[in-house]
Amino acid sequence: MTLTPPTTQNSLSEASSLPRQFGRLMLLKKMARGGMGELFLATTQGIEGAERPCVVKTIRQEHVNDKSFRARFLDEARVQAQLQHPGVAQILEANESEDGAPYAVVEYIEGRHLGEILGRSHSLGTRVGWAEAVALGLCFGESLAHIHERCDAKGRALEISHRDLSPQNLMVSYAGDVKLIDFGTARGENRRCRTVTGVVYAKPGYVAPEVANQIPGGSQADLYAFGVILWEALAGRRFLEGDVVEHQALVAQGKKSLPPIAHEINAPDKIDAVLARLTATSLVQRYATAREASADLIEVLKGAHSLANGERSVRSRLQHLMQVLYPAEPARSRADFNRLVILAKQKLSGAKKLSPGSLRPDIPEPSPAAPAVEEDGILAGTRYRLDERVSVSSMGEVYKATHMDLGRTVALKLLPPESSRSSEARLRFRAEARALARLEHPGLVRIFEYGLSADSRCYYAMQWLEGETLLQKLESGPLEKCAAAELMLQVSRALEVTHRSGIIHRDITPANIFITHDGSAKILDFGVCLTEARAGVIGNEADIAEVVGTPEYIAPEQASGAQPDCRSDLYSLGAVFYECLTGRLPHAFLEESQGDLAALLTAKISRVPIAPSCLLKAKGLSQYDRLILKLLHRDAARRPQSAVETSEYLLALTQQSSRVWRTPALSFSLPKLPHRSFFLSAAAVAALTLVISLFSTLTGKSGAGALESDSSQIEQKSNAIALDLEELQLKLVEVATDAQADKSKPQTLGSAQPRSSAKASPFQAQVKSALSLLEQKQKIKAHQQLKDLSQLAPDDISVCVALVQTARGVRAWGEAFVAATHAVQLRGSAYDYIELAKLQKATTQGDPVASLEKALSIEPNHLRAKRLLQRYTGRKLASR
Repeated sequence: MTLTPPTTQNSLSEASSLPRQFGRLMLLKKMARGGMGELFLATTQGIEGAERPCVVKTIRQEHVNDKSFRARFLDEARVQAQLQHPGVAQILEANESEDGAPYAVVEYIEGRHLGEILGRSHSLGTRVGWAEAVALGLCFGESLAHIHERCDAKGRALEISHRDLSPQNLMVSYAGDVKLIDFGTARGENRRCRTVTGVVYAKPGYVAPEVANQIPGGSQADLYAFGVILWEALAGRRFLEGDVVEHQALVAQGKKSLPPIAHEINAPDKIDAVLARLTATSLVQRYATAREASADLIEVLKGAHSLANGERSVRSRLQHLMQVLYPAEPARSRADFNRLVILAKQKLSGAKKLSPGSLRPDIPEPSPAAPAVEEDGILAGTRYRLDERVSVSSMGEVYKATHMDLGRTVALKLLPPESSRSSEARLRFRAEARALARLEHPGLVRIFEYGLSADSRCYYAMQWLEGETLLQKLESGPLEKCAAAELMLQVSRALEVTHRSGIIHRDITPANIFITHDGSAKILDFGVCLTEARAGVIGNEADIAEVVGTPEYIAPEQASGAQPDCRSDLYSLGAVFYECLTGRLPHAFLEESQGDLAALLTAKISRVPIAPSCLLKAKGLSQYDRLILKLLHRDAARRPQSAVETSEYLLALTQQSSRVWRTPALSFSLPKLPHRSFFLSAAAVAALTLVISLFSTLTGKSGAGALESDSSQIEQKSNAIALDLEELQLKLVEVATDAQADKSKPQTLGSAQPRSSAKASPFQAQVKSALSLLEQKQKIKAHQQLKDLSQLAPDDISVCVALVQTARGVRAWGEAFVAATHAVQLRGSAYDYIELAKLQKATTQGDPVASLEKALSIEPNHLRAKRLLQRYTGRKLASR
């Protein structure tokens, strides 16, 4: 196509609105505007109906006379014009208008860049299949091979390298073509200007180690970026996480490499080997050429299954991927282009306004959905044959299915067709799959694959189990107490892993506990789970304000719409345990509340369930009563505080080895009090007063009336009193320990450190190690260790306090503020409020004066709090 330079009257420097004439082209709309240039969608002219789209690229008007900008723009055109390959966007024309503004006419690619593709697949709750990602990498590698090996007319190597490879510079057409774009920072022997040594042009996350070390990168730096982009396409997430400077520093030192991905996506192990060679820190270990990498990718792709229609080619895989993600394209984009052409002709010809009927290429509606299942039983666009439907619910349909290539039987969960159109339902479904994928435990179901069918239905394949649910098992009657305790122990240990990963199940019920033929228990259905992980919330925080879960089993705080935590799952576990022993619910939804959720909630917060031993009129259940009633306590603070604690008690129940002191009404372990005498504090006096009042209530001598004659209610009160006495004895032990510590080492008034706890943290050694690194000026490493530790122990106060210190050391004020706020919630000492006040002052969030006043209300003579309050308010405080 030959173009004449546009005249001054219709050059790009004109401020007239679009559309407008530009030489033999017509500019239709502005596509993008960057720091240096602008992109316009344009069309050729001539025979009606034969118009072709193209892209006009030019320097922004304010940089037209900047010599460095002009030189870079012209060099980009020179480099790109030397390339003739289907995998590189073609330069059709490069020239200057009569007013001296350089421009280039570039091939228009009807498609999306890889960044958009990965973003859309993520928003749809799916991930690009490994075979499609490898096919894309294969095309990418062939394009790089052409760029790196290109020679000039005399056969001399041009030594071109892109130097700015990223998903945004890799276009994929709707027809399945892959093309490289944007050679603005490319290096080549035919450039007229030289780039500045030491300047890094690549985007963060794709910078090779040698470039991060300020060594000019060439073709092998492109190979490193190629490896990172391929890994991101396979993993469905960014390689760069956290601080950019820290990431680049680790890459430069060879301490940051791509995590293995093959096992996670159920792909051949050779993928990890290819990615490792592409991104090796040593240039000797890295691939010498892109062509070698492409050859290995071909071998990997040979092991991929064919498409549903039998196609196995690279282009057909990519075309299928684009059809799944963008089913209405390219018809919609072509119709939009034709509409712009008609409107432009109408405006430039001065014709009267056209009727709507003359705008024949209206944008079509989205493509109709394909049938969910093909005639042969294969789920459209997958390799799964649906054998039989197992269950149906609002959260999905579960099928027994078979993978056609592997012959493996799986449980395939499908999002219902009516829910597939809801972004909220897709997010929730993806959250469930991601929650399962993050967990490894015998009590949890393994997930094999997540994907999107051809009719845009989300699905995931998981381990197929033989057995029955606990709900089905309970239809034949309650369980024997030891069998019930063993079953709950397995569930509790699975919850340990779940909670440690920051995931709250929120719907522990007999229907969601599966018992296999060998007696193993597995937790099912993470459809309404909630994550507490600080690094990335899985997308369903909006559920916090809703009542989610099965009403009969959810905790009171969950039923009231408050944010649940791990103790909410433990309440549900207690309700299931209660039902396993008694065959009935602690608060029956239909019997006690007549189907009214508000009445059920009232019962949960006002009535103590009848002890299982009273219902069964059986002996030997006192320890079971104690645990179950504590799990079902309406106050979350008085339940077991973790699944680990619950598991320890359940293990003791199953082994029947606890040493207990028994009376007809009470059963609790005797504390080992210190032999040395100590003075009772006010807390101990209050606790003893509580014992007296409880004893008075039990014997009917409190003046509140005669004790009820119903023996079952007496035993019920006795068990409730046992829980209070258990807390009492723990308080007495703490009082004794604190009194001994105070006697041996008096507390200094106004000390900057928090008072030591009677119970040492199990993570004390790791915390000490991290703080020693902080003292050695290894701030980033110390902070990273504490962040990892906080994921394992989010509610450990020593970890939380140390995290505040390391976050301040690396000037991560936001993280320090969050950790200080959490420390106040966990312990709330004067020291914690002082640290929070300082960070509130530094980040201008919250009220530091109020925090200091709270600290002084806890310790009125705290000198540091007084000094800070005086500094913040400007008023002098009296010191004693």
